Amino acid sequence: MINLKILGIPQSKQSARFRIAGKGKKAFVQSYQKKSVKDNERNIAFDVKSQLPLGFEPFSKPVGVKVLFVFPPLASWSKKKLALLESGETIYKETKPDLTDNLMKGLFDAMNGVVFTDDSRICEVESKKIFGKVPRTEVTLFNLNK
Repeated sequence: MINLKILGIPQSKQSARFRIAGKGKKAFVQSYQKKSVKDNERNIAFDVKSQLPLGFEPFSKPVGVKVLFVFPPLASWSKKKLALLESGETIYKETKPDLTDNLMKGLFDAMNGVVFTDDSRICEVESKKIFGKVPRTEVTLFNLNK
C-alpha cells in the first residue's frame, strides 16, 4: 500500500484544444493542451516521485485507488459554515469540477508510468471531494492481487 499527499488546490484536466494550422489546401486540424494543464501534470508527477520509496517499481498488475480531493472554503461562506468546517464536519463539494471526468483524469495521467505502468491497471476506485482547511489531494494505492 502506498499513501501520497499532493498539496495545493486540485486542478481539473481540461479537454484538448483544437486549431486550424496551415493555409489553403495544406490546412489541417491540430490538437494541443494548454500550458497550465501540462505544468499541473508535471508538478503532480514530480511531487509523487519524491514520495515514492527508493527502488519503487510501478504497479503492473491490477491496482485499487482511493482518492480524496480537498478544496479550500469559499470566500462567500458564512462564519457559521466556516465554524462547522473548523469543528471537523465534512462538507462535500457538489459543484464543478466533476469528479470522475476531470479531476481523476488529470491525476491518473500525471501518475501514468510513475506509479503504475499504465492507468488501465486501475480496476477499483473510491473517491470523494470535500472542503477543508488545507487544500490537497490524498491518494492511496493498493495491489488487488494478494
